[in-house]
Amino acid sequence: MPGRFIALEGPDGVGKTTLAQRLTDITYDTAVECLRLGHHDARPLVFVSRRQISGTSDYSANVMRQLATVLWHSGDAPDLPDTFWVSVQAAWFTAHASTVLDPVLAAGYDVLVDGWVYKFFSKLLLQGHTQADLDVIFGRVRMPDAVLLLAADIGALYDRRQAPFRPAELGMHAGYPQLGRDTFVEYQQRALHHLRTFAVQPTWSTIRLDPASSVEQCATLIAPLLVTLRHHHPTTHSQEATE
Repeated sequence: MPGRFIALEGPDGVGKTTLAQRLTDITYDTAVECLRLGHHDARPLVFVSRRQISGTSDYSANVMRQLATVLWHSGDAPDLPDTFWVSVQAAWFTAHASTVLDPVLAAGYDVLVDGWVYKFFSKLLLQGHTQADLDVIFGRVRMPDAVLLLAADIGALYDRRQAPFRPAELGMHAGYPQLGRDTFVEYQQRALHHLRTFAVQPTWSTIRLDPASSVEQCATLIAPLLVTLRHHHPTTHSQEATE
């Protein structure tokens, strides 16, 4: 049987990557090596970064490295319109789904990613795009079997962050003239509102985290929900737990 594709979603700084790494059994590189050796006995939960470059296709890996440079290693500037970034993101997630995720899922491994298209969607909706347009552009991108939305106090997320947030995370593309804590809180809170509207879908669950809690405490809270998501389809629209 194919594996289950599960995504963590939430605002910038909520801890998606840290928690996904903590909650999974093996890395993507280990899973690819198991595929190469033909080891498919166990069904571990595999951590796959949303920025992972393909380990199963050299051609795709070369293309994805160039897309990654454009998306994450070219700095932040408002010079290019949103329509440009929508196209590049759609290309990235198409390549990721088909050459990073699909081989691992087809082998029967469950996968946990530290974010998918939804946070990007939530911000584009703030910037005037329609969900209908996004559904068309991303219509052929594989979507998760289940999504766990991580919610938290936005101001507390900003205050606990040691490294500075990127201008794009502070609201640069939303047209704020001065970027800082206030714009981060407003921008991320509005985006979280859109994520909560996505979470009414039966494949979504919501959990509220306390930014003052440790990674271990948050992981302990999330782990039972992941067990459920790996083995059962949700029966309610959104079940919110708190820490």
